[in-house]
Amino acid sequence: MIAKDFMVIGAKGGFSPNVFYTTLSDQHGTRYVTLHRESEDDPGRIMWALYSEKNGELDHVIVDRKGKMYKAVGSGEGGKNPPPKKNFKYHGKDGVIAPLSALDEVAWNLIELRKTAEDRHDTNDILIVVESEQDRDDFLRKIRSYRPLVQMAKNAGFSYFSFAVSGKVGANFGDLTKLSQDMYDVVWLKMPSQEEVKKHQRCSCVVSSEKRTPRAVMFENDNRDGVREPVKAKTPRNRGVLEVLKGN
Repeated sequence: MIAKDFMVIGAKGGFSPNVFYTTLSDQHGTRYVTLHRESEDDPGRIMWALYSEKNGELDHVIVDRKGKMYKAVGSGEGGKNPPPKKNFKYHGKDGVIAPLSALDEVAWNLIELRKTAEDRHDTNDILIVVESEQDRDDFLRKIRSYRPLVQMAKNAGFSYFSFAVSGKVGANFGDLTKLSQDMYDVVWLKMPSQEEVKKHQRCSCVVSSEKRTPRAVMFENDNRDGVREPVKAKTPRNRGVLEVLKGN
């Protein structure tokens, strides 16, 4: 689930630690970067990581032999100052120190969790839960910003992607079927056919209702089936945000 200030993964009946983040603009562009927080009241400090470069741009996070990322908390107010390279305990000569992308960290967590669930029938299925917006363009712009995460997951072997949108849709969202297609287009994915959706209802995180047609994108106040009550799911709440990820 991607909320306004944190991201979390639900799998195998539980949840990963929250990845808190903020939006940062620097020489690497505008990105969601991870914040290290020690308590609920802690505003957080920027987490930094070692990246490889490709064509003068950040490529991927460098990991050790065990697959763990080289990362360290920044110093100064809000952790805005990068830590010295010795803090990463990295002995290689390459590597660029840059704020750790929250999307990179979530992708890494997804890949690690996938390794522990290779025996499950829904190992390659992902449900992305996002919060709605008041404006259609703002909503699609936000979805587009998640494209790197989606593409990293796809490259890692995840093959089925669906969405759930919590909160009321904006007044100008228009046709929800067309909006669903646009959501897939902006993250460079092919929208699953209805047959694929039915096949993947086995996914333990699917949001379902006996009165509703299963869809690749489910909206909390989706009334395309003539059902006015919001989609309900037996799920925990995390800091007041409805989480529609669940596990068996």
